[in-house]
Amino acid sequence: MSEEFEELSFDEEEEEFEEEIISKTPAKEKTPGGKKISVYFQSTIGPSPKQEKLVVATDAPINDIKYTVSQIFGLPADEFHLSHAGRTCDPDDVLEDYGVEDGDTILLIPVSTAG
Repeated sequence: MSEEFEELSFDEEEEEFEEEIISKTPAKEKTPGGKKISVYFQSTIGPSPKQEKLVVATDAPINDIKYTVSQIFGLPADEFHLSHAGRTCDPDDVLEDYGVEDGDTILLIPVSTAG
């Protein structure tokens, strides 16, 4: 009885399998990594002024800050603008574009009066 066996050689190159890795982590880091500063946000909306202190990164997008502030103050983000030193902050800019420093105050201005 003769059986034939296939001779295996371990010296041959192994096939490489590239498995596509699907990541749930965004390719771009979402958390700003700039210098952290304490900033006061003061609402001019409503019967009495309200003020909150937040620690924010100087390279944080204004739009992200505006969303966070809207959650804290319980206001819809589309009903106010952020203003620093008399300048209305553009949502596409970052905080450092407005020269905001540690301890500064940023105002929440109603959309109807912002310019």
